[in-house]
Amino acid sequence: MCAIFGVLDFQGQLTPAQRLALFRELANAAQMRGTDASGVAYVRNGAIQIQKAPRPASKMRWRSVPEARYLMGHTRMTTQGAASKNYNNHPFSGRAGRQPFALAHNGVLYNDVELRHTQRLPATFIETDSYVAVQLLERAGRLCLDSLRQMAEALDGSFTITVLDTKNTLYLVRGNNPLTIRLFPELGCYLYASTVEILDMALDTLGLSGLCQADIHITQGDIMAIDAKGRRTTARFDDAKLRPQRYFFDWGQWERAVSPRELDDYMEMVLEYGQRRGVPEAELRLLMDAGYDAFDIEQLLYDHEGRESCIREIMADFGVC
Repeated sequence: MCAIFGVLDFQGQLTPAQRLALFRELANAAQMRGTDASGVAYVRNGAIQIQKAPRPASKMRWRSVPEARYLMGHTRMTTQGAASKNYNNHPFSGRAGRQPFALAHNGVLYNDVELRHTQRLPATFIETDSYVAVQLLERAGRLCLDSLRQMAEALDGSFTITVLDTKNTLYLVRGNNPLTIRLFPELGCYLYASTVEILDMALDTLGLSGLCQADIHITQGDIMAIDAKGRRTTARFDDAKLRPQRYFFDWGQWERAVSPRELDDYMEMVLEYGQRRGVPEAELRLLMDAGYDAFDIEQLLYDHEGRESCIREIMADFGVC
């Protein structure tokens, strides 16, 4: 359970301090979804700059520069690749042909080993499953909606991915993990985050909840590019691999990487987060007692109808009333 978030100041109305304040509060709010590592990517003098460290967002001393108008952030809860090795943390850097980029991923991929073999991708010391998305874009040799479509269709697992290039174009690839984007006309910027709660918490803290704002529609299977002037372009990818029965992570793989105590801690984090989203604790415990693991339950937090269907099945099977 990680989070992606960011600030896109396409009109350049915000001061550097204002941009950084928005980013900092988004990062602090996103910490609810991961405290193992935090990071940001931005463009400086035509080059991608990345700051990341294995510490919670609230402990980061975020830095930026006046010309960095697009800030792409990530908070991490480790599933694969030790956060203590900072190269395993997000965002990752890459180069597609002549185009440098940074990539951040929320979710879990479980065909990364297979893709490295079948696509004959270069060996890497980076252990995180997410990094295979970087390698696929590098193999494509270009960064565009079509190469992102090919990358997304190759992935098997759960994901929402953001990619920032040196032209200050941000690409958002919406898989089966949550994503919220809002336009703030008065500020001349977009804010985005994994969940509505993260955005609302940051805005409340800054006293900006009353600003005029509009949700930007993006659904599973969408790829959206937002360029340096705030113009949006969209495309679609085939999301057949993201059918509900394919959402779930192969826990056999993860259990070899983390201890039972860490698995228990992850379950408790998911239960706590579910309650923050307004899901009754009794429902969450019922799912857990029926054998749903933490990742199953996390996915159901964003699928109200699916969760209700599961609850009805449990009650029918076990005679709960």
